[in-house]
Amino acid sequence: MNFRDLEYFVQLTEDRNYTKTAQHFAVSQPTITYAVKRLEAELGVPLFIRDQSHHQLDLTLAGQEFGEHAKAILQELVTAKADIVTLTQQKIRFGLPPIIGTYYFPQLAKRLIQQNLMSHLQTFEAGSATLQQQLQSGEIDVALLGTVDPIEMAQIKTITLAKTDFKIIVSPKHDLQQQTAIKFAELKKEPFITLKEGFVHPAAFRKLAAINHFEPQIAYTTPDINVLKGMVHENVGISFLTELALKDDQSVHTINLTDKNQPHFDIVLAYRPQVNPLMEKLIDELQQPINL
Repeated sequence: MNFRDLEYFVQLTEDRNYTKTAQHFAVSQPTITYAVKRLEAELGVPLFIRDQSHHQLDLTLAGQEFGEHAKAILQELVTAKADIVTLTQQKIRFGLPPIIGTYYFPQLAKRLIQQNLMSHLQTFEAGSATLQQQLQSGEIDVALLGTVDPIEMAQIKTITLAKTDFKIIVSPKHDLQQQTAIKFAELKKEPFITLKEGFVHPAAFRKLAAINHFEPQIAYTTPDINVLKGMVHENVGISFLTELALKDDQSVHTINLTDKNQPHFDIVLAYRPQVNPLMEKLIDELQQPINL
């Protein structure tokens, strides 16, 4: 059994058409046909139901089962190749979301430089949801992720590094600027400035809204935390932000939430275990505590 035959088979399960699959790989149609025949001979079962009258190509039950295994095998091959590149080139593909990259990672950077690790990092910046997908597909090796829920991914190890609270922020000119604590339900009539999807905040915000049984007013949505803070400062609306992004920030007034069972912003180290001393050294350093 060769990997090329598996690639042809998996694509054919998507296309359900020999001609289309042949065009996809720029090969002749008999090349795809013979690949399937070789797989069927080796497995001892037919993989497709050939209905000439309706020109359909459907998978047998065995074909459906084998298709799932074939996809997993090809994905493992991609991951294995990537791991070997990481090992031989001494480069670790490192995922970093914007908020963690701005407010958490700088405290780690000095230590990584001292340990001669920073020069080995190839950094990929994206939202936590995107980075999770890239970890699973083998596009990156390790990431620091923000989350409000436990992260469960096959073959990915996760370690919670820190738990932080979400805060309400208002302008120093706002009526609530003297308040130190509040329930989320008391903010029903307030317009909110929120972060766009792709950040952890929208998921946490929806949880709080659902718990309190109301739909908050959204005045503006932005992907930029500095824009968000600026609009809050100018009293365009209030907002909801992790305390990680508010340390020593005097431009807005911070209010604690008193809700029970409120979500928290967790910083999670997620990585694919590898037989790689450089990776092991990085994981050890990233787990060292820092002051938030």
